Formats: sequence, structure tokens, C-alpha cells
Amino acid sequence: MIIETPSAIKVAPRHLVVLTLTAALVATAITFLAFLPAEYGYDPTGFGQLTGLNRIAAAEPVTVAAVAPAAAGGGTAARAATVAYRSDTIEIPLPPDGELEYKVQMKPGDSLVYSWDVEGFENPEWFYYDFHGETWPRPDGEKAKIAEYEQKTGVKSSGSLIAPFQGIHGWYLQNQGGKPVTVHLKMSGFYQLVPPGEYGNLEGIEASAK
Repeated sequence: MIIETPSAIKVAPRHLVVLTLTAALVATAITFLAFLPAEYGYDPTGFGQLTGLNRIAAAEPVTVAAVAPAAAGGGTAARAATVAYRSDTIEIPLPPDGELEYKVQMKPGDSLVYSWDVEGFENPEWFYYDFHGETWPRPDGEKAKIAEYEQKTGVKSSGSLIAPFQGIHGWYLQNQGGKPVTVHLKMSGFYQLVPPGEYGNLEGIEASAK
């Protein structure tokens, strides 16, 4: 078997110079168009801004830190509750043209999730509710601080609340229809019930813990 050894490739000196110059031009272009804008934010050609490469140099490292529990009422995502978590179901009867308020006690930052609906209603427009909060108890002569959350007619609602201040937070309910109805309210979260007969629960509504 005869093995032929390939002869060395011969490149003319003129072609070698052209290849060398081309490689140098490509390297220079990459340096000014990409490397300098991305690494140092220096963008003499404007190509870095056009392509967004200059934003790489401007970016700062992001350090992810553990989120410590915040005091109630703080502005962070994590909150430390001052009361125990609880869940309650409340049945609130309302006679024809009847009205009452049912609220719970909350401190700043305390939260609850709620859902309620009305049984026995034909026209949703005949049931009015006002979801709000107010400061209570108050020193003699001090004006109440009131926060309005929702005022409308309808036979159901659900949502959540983070108390903006210490006080009682809940609903004024008004049956504008001609027959008795029952409001089924479910709550879970960090709050305290207002004892029956006290302001916020003057009708003496009893809750059933889940």
C-alpha cells in the first residue's frame, strides 16, 4: 500500500497579509461593538445602546437576603401576627327592613380573609352593605377614624383585609326586602371577636369556630 503524504499548503505572501488584516479588523470591530459596551459601558459607535449591550455593564449584582418577620403594621411582605390564627362561621339573621353591624377587633397589620352570601333574597339590589373600619374604643372627646373599604348592594362578597389601624373592622348590613334573610359569613385570619352585646356586635351575634 502506498500512502501519499499531503504536501504543505502554500499561501502567497499577499494572501497572508490580507488574512492577517481581516482578522485584525474583525477583532477590532468586536472590541468596539460588543466588548467595550458590555464590559465597561464605553459605547463610541452607539451599537451598544442599539442592541442593549451597554445595560450589561450598568447592571449591579442582586443579593437575595432572607426576609425577617416584620412587626405588625410594617411595610414588608412578611408580618408577625400579634394574635393567634383562627377561623369562624357566623350566621346573621336579618328581619324585613332590619339592619345591624357586625365587626371584629384588629390591630394594625392584622389580616383576615372573608366570604359571605345572603340566603333568601330575590333581588340583589334590596340588600345593602358597608364594609368599613373605625377606631374603638376611643378616649372621651376624640373623633373616630373611619376607613371605608366597600359600599354597595349585592348578595355576596369575598376578599381580604389588612387593618390600617387598631379598631373594629366589619360590616353594616341592611335588609331592604320584605322578608327575613340570613347572612352566612366565613372568616379566617388574625383578629379577635367582639363579645356579644359590645359595640361592634350590639345584636349579640354568636360565632361558631370551625
